[in-house]
Amino acid sequence: MMQHVLKKLVLKAIAMGIKAPEQQIDRYLELTHLKALLEQLEINCVLDVGANAGQFASELRAIGYRGHIVSFEPIPEVYRQLSDAFASDPKWTGYNVALGSETKQTSIHVHAMSVMSSLLESTASQANAQTQTIEVKRLDDIIDRVTDHVNEAKLFLKMDTQGYDLEVFKGGQRSILRVRGLQSELSVQPLYRGMPHYDASLRTYEEAGFELYNLSVVGRVPGGGLMELNALMRRTEKPTSESES
Repeated sequence: MMQHVLKKLVLKAIAMGIKAPEQQIDRYLELTHLKALLEQLEINCVLDVGANAGQFASELRAIGYRGHIVSFEPIPEVYRQLSDAFASDPKWTGYNVALGSETKQTSIHVHAMSVMSSLLESTASQANAQTQTIEVKRLDDIIDRVTDHVNEAKLFLKMDTQGYDLEVFKGGQRSILRVRGLQSELSVQPLYRGMPHYDASLRTYEEAGFELYNLSVVGRVPGGGLMELNALMRRTEKPTSESES
C-alpha cells in the first residue's frame, strides 16, 4: 500500500514538472552500491588512483570503510593538501606520483579546477591551463612496496584520472590479478583528446575478468545527454593471492 501511494506521488511530481535533486540522488545511490560492494568483496585496501585532495578517500571514511587506503596524486601542490588530509589517519597513506602504462617523466595539464587536470589534452579551450613535469610509475613496479603494511591485502582499485584509467590498468597487469573490484570513470562524450570511449573501457575490464556491478551518472551535457559514468565492477573468478603473484 505504501509503495503504491509513493509511486502515485512520484508520478504526480513528475507530471507537475517538479525536479528532484538528481545529482545528489545519483551520488547517494552510487555510494550505497560502493559500500555494499566493498563489504561483499571483504576489501581491506583501496588503491585510490587520481586522489586529488582526498575527496574520495574522505567519502570512504564517511560511509564506514575502516580499512587501508593508498592514494596517488602527482601534482605537488595538490598532494600537499592530500597529505594534510591523511596525516591523522594511520591507515591512509599517499604517494606523490601518477600511475600509467610505463615509467617515465611527462607533462600534466594542470587546470584551475585541479580535479580536471589530466595527462591528456582537453578537448575544450582551457586558457588557465598550465603544464608541470611529473613522475609516472607502473602499478606492477610499486604494488608490493605500497601495500607491504597490509596483512593479506584484499584490493579494490579506484581510478579517476581524467581519461587515463586504461593506461593505469595496462601498467598493472600482474597486480590486477590480485584486485577483487574496481571503479573507473567512463567517457560517453570525450573531455580529453585520445581518451577511450566507454564501451572500449568496459570491454577491456571484462576481458580481464571483471563484470559490471553498477553504473552511475557523473555528468551530463547541456540538454541532458550523458557525458561521464562511474562503473563499479567485481572480479568474476577468485583473485590471485599475494603469495601466488
